[in-house]
Amino acid sequence: MRADKRRIQTAVLGGAGSEEPLMLPMEAIELDAFRHVHERDTFWCGTLLGGCGGQLTTKLYTDRSCHFAHHPDPDGLPHVCGRTARGVNSADHLYVKSAAAAWLAELGEQATFAYTRPGGGPLGSVVDVRWRHGALRVHLD
Repeated sequence: MRADKRRIQTAVLGGAGSEEPLMLPMEAIELDAFRHVHERDTFWCGTLLGGCGGQLTTKLYTDRSCHFAHHPDPDGLPHVCGRTARGVNSADHLYVKSAAAAWLAELGEQATFAYTRPGGGPLGSVVDVRWRHGALRVHLD
């Protein structure tokens, strides 16, 4: 199945400002299991993904990629969102943060994180990690 770049493949859990990313499976058979695991969760077009902060739902398709979609506006019209990065890699910076935090916690370190935008680059293109005895800058492309 070909990837549809216009569809939203990543979201965050629990609220618009969440840093907990997840990727929606593209295949219908995998989406059923995903829905079961996340039956009590809410999905959001996260502000840290460059999104509008609106709530998302899952869309099941058998003839194209499954994806997240915004809930319609109260007037019934389609929701308008300016999010430009919608693909599977649009949450990479949140996965980097999660992995770095887990790694440093194993070393007994607590870190702070910043999503730097040097030169006005896209949100998530650089992740700065700082801890008591060090720092790390991760560039994502």
